[in-house]
Amino acid sequence: MIEKIPQHFIEELLERTNIINLINSRIKLKKIGNNYQALCPFHQEKTPSFIINKKKQFFYCFGCKIHGNAIDFLMLYEQLNFLDSITELSSLNNLEIPYKKIKTKEAKKYFYIKKLHLLLSDISKIYQKNLFSSNNIAYQYLLQRGIKLKIIHKFLLGYASIKNNQIKSYLEKKKLESSIFSDSGLIITHKNNKLYDRFRQRVIFPIRDKYGKINGFGGRRINNLHQPKYLNSSETPIFYKNKNLYGIYELKNQNPNPKQILVVEGYFDVLSLAQYNIYAVALLGTIITVYHCKKLFQLSDNIIFCYDGDDAGKKANWTTLNLILPFLTDDRTVKFIFLPDNEDPSSLIFKEGKKEFKKRIKKSEILYAFLFNKISQNMQLGKIEDRIQLSKLILPLINKIPGKNIQIHLKKMLGEKTGILDTYQFRKLCDKAYTKKKINHISFVKKTTIRLLISLILQNPILAKEIKDTKKIKKFHILGIDIFVNLIKKLHKKPNLKTNQLIEYYRNSKLEKIFKYLIIWNNMIGKNKVYPTFFELLKKLKLQNLEYKYTSLLNKERKEGLNQLEKKKLWIISQKIVINNIKPCQ
Repeated sequence: MIEKIPQHFIEELLERTNIINLINSRIKLKKIGNNYQALCPFHQEKTPSFIINKKKQFFYCFGCKIHGNAIDFLMLYEQLNFLDSITELSSLNNLEIPYKKIKTKEAKKYFYIKKLHLLLSDISKIYQKNLFSSNNIAYQYLLQRGIKLKIIHKFLLGYASIKNNQIKSYLEKKKLESSIFSDSGLIITHKNNKLYDRFRQRVIFPIRDKYGKINGFGGRRINNLHQPKYLNSSETPIFYKNKNLYGIYELKNQNPNPKQILVVEGYFDVLSLAQYNIYAVALLGTIITVYHCKKLFQLSDNIIFCYDGDDAGKKANWTTLNLILPFLTDDRTVKFIFLPDNEDPSSLIFKEGKKEFKKRIKKSEILYAFLFNKISQNMQLGKIEDRIQLSKLILPLINKIPGKNIQIHLKKMLGEKTGILDTYQFRKLCDKAYTKKKINHISFVKKTTIRLLISLILQNPILAKEIKDTKKIKKFHILGIDIFVNLIKKLHKKPNLKTNQLIEYYRNSKLEKIFKYLIIWNNMIGKNKVYPTFFELLKKLKLQNLEYKYTSLLNKERKEGLNQLEKKKLWIISQKIVINNIKPCQ
């Protein structure tokens, strides 16, 4: 990849990028002499060992030994490949990547995505123009919802007209490649193969990334009660519903380094709060994901969740708590605001005003209090059986938290609630609970790619039909691949087997115990995400195999050298790994 991007451009990019500003926008830095330091974001530590040298524009951790420049930091911190890291820095510096070979696959992808962003920006202007047409019901609707003109302009709100081909006609006039129709996320195909606009008679909310580029749109219906209330762009090369945070650009624009982030459910919550200078982000109506958690903690170490006061909102609070526990390092805090029944942030801010709503923020409940209150709400802790039950339920959750200081304090709280005040006895209880889990399940707890795949197959045997040929997979140098391939072959021969039937083939075998465990393994994957997750894991499996081949060739090169064919093979494999352009096995 480096050979395909001119070296002088990479040099210019690094010259323009101040690594101090880049890192400081993601983690808190403290100036020490001519350098800056922080707690390392790549490993747990109590004393800062992560140093950034301003003069050298280089970072180094004395603890875990990770080091590099601005490109390396983005690749490690944002988990980007080289190309995406360069693209990110180019966007920050408003530069265009001058590829040496415009016809390369990577260059085509880069310019295609850039074309998509420019196109969505133009379409957003069409929607905005629609909103201010004469006697527009969408504009009146926004005013009725209390949204002022300033916020309408700030968030680029628009309107998709009643016409079913306004955007389609616009795309046709531009004579773009046919893939643009689907990759815009704005066109749908009916059964008669005719193309129509995805959004009609809807208020339009452009969904921007932190740099202001529009990735997709959300739409709220105005009149048609037979349509879903809210609708988003379909998933595209630049839009993934479960990865976006609505309002992130406006929040970062208002405050590049927010002390805390308020997370809400919907578009109107973000808009209504912004009118009172309270900037929040929304989850686009989805359940919070691991990606959201990572993104939120990149913005701030203090997150406050404020979901609606209905049953769905109450469930979302508990789901969020469970998902975010593994992200709780000692320097992070998570709080919850519990709204009155049938209220949401939008309705409440208009009723109470800014002062009262800010009081709710200040009085938000720390995650740990919510954790204990939720689990013990129907318990009578005067009874020994309920105290035992509390310990049994809460210790596994506490052990998910990486912050050692947090764990110590929570276990102390548990000791006080259960009446075990003897430190030695309570430590024995905690160690026993952890050790028992470790002894019984240590070989199963680690969620490797192959185990996740086997678990998905066991729980959803129909997935085996998606793998047409096992010959290539069988050659993968991955522990457990034979078990996986044999399982697939079994289901190819017996395609209608259900889970309870399938396990009988392994009764009294060495695999019975682990297979039974994997059948009840909670993968935390929703029903509508089973297939996408399965394909993503297959893709990851292929990548792991490439990494094995890459390492093997490198080792051979060091020991005895490579011939021309092997060198070419090494280069091809390295390119595939760098751009992460691995297609799922078929």
